[in-house]
Amino acid sequence: MPIVNSVLVSRRTLLSVAAAGTGVVLSGCGVLKKGGSATSGKSSGVASPRAAATATGPHGGVMLDSGLDGKAVSVEVGPAVVVDDHTVVRLVMSNPGDGYYYVSSTFGTMGSPLSLLDITMFSLGKGFVFPQLSVAGSDFLTEVRKDRPLELFPVFASLGDGINAVEVLLPHLGMVVGVPVVDEAHAGFSVADVLAKTELVKKSPGPFRLQSHTLSADGASDTKQDEKSTTVTVAGDVTFATDSDQLSDQADGVLANVVEQIKKFPSGGDLTITGHTDDVADDAHNQDLSERRAKAVSERLKKLTDLSKWKESVSGKGESSPRVPNDTDERRQINRRVEITLTPSKPSEASASSSASAAPSSTAMPKATGPVGKGPEGVDVKIDGKTVHMVIDHVVRAGNYLVGTVVVTSSEKVSMPVAPFSLPGRMMEMRGLSGVFGVSGITILSGGVRHLEADYAYSDGSRYPLANSFVYDLDPEASQSLPVVWPDVGEDSITIDMPAGEYLYTRERVVARLTDIPVVNA
Repeated sequence: MPIVNSVLVSRRTLLSVAAAGTGVVLSGCGVLKKGGSATSGKSSGVASPRAAATATGPHGGVMLDSGLDGKAVSVEVGPAVVVDDHTVVRLVMSNPGDGYYYVSSTFGTMGSPLSLLDITMFSLGKGFVFPQLSVAGSDFLTEVRKDRPLELFPVFASLGDGINAVEVLLPHLGMVVGVPVVDEAHAGFSVADVLAKTELVKKSPGPFRLQSHTLSADGASDTKQDEKSTTVTVAGDVTFATDSDQLSDQADGVLANVVEQIKKFPSGGDLTITGHTDDVADDAHNQDLSERRAKAVSERLKKLTDLSKWKESVSGKGESSPRVPNDTDERRQINRRVEITLTPSKPSEASASSSASAAPSSTAMPKATGPVGKGPEGVDVKIDGKTVHMVIDHVVRAGNYLVGTVVVTSSEKVSMPVAPFSLPGRMMEMRGLSGVFGVSGITILSGGVRHLEADYAYSDGSRYPLANSFVYDLDPEASQSLPVVWPDVGEDSITIDMPAGEYLYTRERVVARLTDIPVVNA
């Protein structure tokens, strides 16, 4: 397939060019909360897999112990300083061991490998995400030695008032929680000097609202949730008989999720029900069918719950608003759907800890489709014909979200495929992700509901999950960290699942399940 080959060449070429002459191989570990410790699973051979981390570094930031190129790395993250329209975070990369390492493309993207653009800052308490704005500098190819730390200054949009601490995702290294926000007088560096030397990307600076997306494990519905509205999409093929507006026997089970969402908001609001079809048959037929199906859902919901507080709008769009292109039978199936959007008049009525959910027709945990192991102990999977160990010691609850880091190690050299930790193609398309090569398939399973990684969207609709934008090849005994942010599912322990299914750009995806992962509070 020509497109696959061109993508493979592009990815590998970009990364090899970025690291040319450096011999850099990324590894990493850790999810760190202030006052806690970094965790890593199997050792990289240079640092303890559960290396202790101090809460406060010499500059007032939070310390994270990790690794790069098989070398121990200590990163002080913070403080964060807000001046006018920007927030600047101080990173101090240190080398506690012998030899040296390069930061190189650790924090870059595929389009800008020598940059900080893959670093992300959050206010998980407020539900905001801040993309990084500064472009490359020459420091990325500087040797980091024991007596020669490296300072980096990622730049973000202004935090505004009322935020005293932030979270920072360092790709390939880990998540840091509780980074202090201080005024400029206590920064320990000149924000003006940083900004004067920094080229900023010309894109929307944010902040953006974090969004949650869940899928029913049975594939019958999915749910998107942001700060203003909740949209439940029910599959037409499950809810209705073929080419009919007659509700199926499974319809009530599918619509149970809509009922669940409605009951969260007793004051009501606006309720929009919209039917959609694929492009089979003519426009008039599809328009009529979409309208009849939307009306059928409306009438059934009125029998299942009280809609007296909701201002209802019922319509059909026929084939005019496909979710994905109508170019395969599977994609046409995705487009046959009814969307129910709730815009409550009092969003605060929903429980503060609630997240988007997609109630399945069965609440049973779906059967595992790959190897299974407890999170702190890890599980072995096959990549590139080699054994790769995956582990996650715990996740940290911050605001209405969970943050954690899956760590992968191998005793052999492992050549990673294009997107080994991506969602399967169908789930990827339903979610509308832009970061097609990134880590998007590390999901939380709670009963029959699959909670996807939290994400955010630019004004053009492009969506980005809160995780690495790509992964590197693994060197023997060197670990690589995959930090992730999920919506909080309200449990004391969680199960992480990487689902089966093919993906457009790779047929070698990691399929595994990690259970009994403790949740600790930040």
